[in-house]
Amino acid sequence: MSKTKLYDTDYVLFRDNKPVEPLDIIYAEESVKELFEDGFQLEAGEQFIKMTELPIEWQKKYIAEIERLSLIHKIL
Repeated sequence: MSKTKLYDTDYVLFRDNKPVEPLDIIYAEESVKELFEDGFQLEAGEQFIKMTELPIEWQKKYIAEIERLSLIHKIL
């Protein structure tokens, strides 16, 4: 069982039930607010979704990517 935890203060950008960006792009709540303050606009069908509110299948994919990247960083 994975020890990696997803947080409700972290967000990903989704459109049509899929991530818009690679799985290693995760935004802190503060970063999402700053994007909008700086004029960022969502495109049609896009939304920021809390990591903890993603479907379980996507949560597992993000956890796997986080763990993969963590392992790479430990090796380097």
